[in-house]
Formats: sequence, structure tokens, C-alpha cells
Amino acid sequence: MDKIFKLFFGFLLVFGLLIVALWTSEVPQNVTGSTDTAHQTLLHSGQTVATTSATKWLSYFFGMGIIGIFGFVIFVGGRKKDQAIRKKMYRILGIGLLFYFIVYNGMVNSWWTYVETNSMDYFMGLPKPTAWMIFGMMFIPFFISFFYITKFEDWVYTKEDEQRFAEIMANRKKRDK
Repeated sequence: MDKIFKLFFGFLLVFGLLIVALWTSEVPQNVTGSTDTAHQTLLHSGQTVATTSATKWLSYFFGMGIIGIFGFVIFVGGRKKDQAIRKKMYRILGIGLLFYFIVYNGMVNSWWTYVETNSMDYFMGLPKPTAWMIFGMMFIPFFISFFYITKFEDWVYTKEDEQRFAEIMANRKKRDK
């Protein structure tokens, strides 16, 4: 079995244990929002998962796990026989996932700061955790998609792949007749 599949399987086992730990942990009370005193249309969180240490960190690792699953699926889909192509593709995918992890950490840390201090800092008219989500997370798929689109014929579906597919289809048509 390929090494990436073994890593992915191990990662899924750990992620499953994390889900069981979240499932068995204590559910926070009063998680619904309350109206802000200064801005009537803004809701402040009640007691959130960030107020208890266990659920705070388990939830953080759950988010990291979701990004990790996304990354593993992309890397599995990017396996190629040609080592040079695989290395280039994995480098770009790795950079994209690194950006995802950085933005996710910035978003979570700004949310934890908000929960601890109850101070509302804004960036371009949005609370900082929301700004991280919108202005940070939004552009990372564009980075990955740009290389996917521009390098599709070099990395994903090469001329050799197209020829091999045509041969398979021709053999199948012969067999069906």
C-alpha cells in the first residue's frame, strides 16, 4: 500500500478518536447569543466552547483535522508516476495547505482573544475572527485553483493519459463488438 494511504488511514483513526472525545466531553451551556449593548444588530456569544479548556482544544484540533483531511484527499488525487511532476504538484499543494493552516490559526486565535477579553476589534468593518474567515480563507482556494487550471495538462491529465484512455476505450469497443 502507498505510504500516503497509510498516513491517511492513521490520520483518520486519530480523527475518529478526536470525534469520540468531543462527543463524550461536556456540552457548554448557554451557547446562544445575547444582544450587544452598543450595536443592537450584533449578537455576542454566550458561554462558548472556548470557555472550557477541553472543548476549546478538541474543537481547535477538529478544525485542523478537517483541513488535514482536505489536504490528504488533494495529495492522494495528485499522485503521479513521474517523480518530477509529483514534486512540483506537492510543493504547490503544500504551500496552499500551509496558508490554510496559518489563516485558520489566525482566525481561531482572534476568536479566543475575543472570548477572553470580550473586546470587539474590527478589520475593514468586520470583527477580526470574521475578517480572517472572509479575507483569509476566501483567497486560498483561488491559489490552489489557479495552479490546477494552468497546470492541468502538465500535471493532472497529460497527453500520455489521454492517449492511454483512448487505447482503453478502443479496446473496450472491440471487445463489445
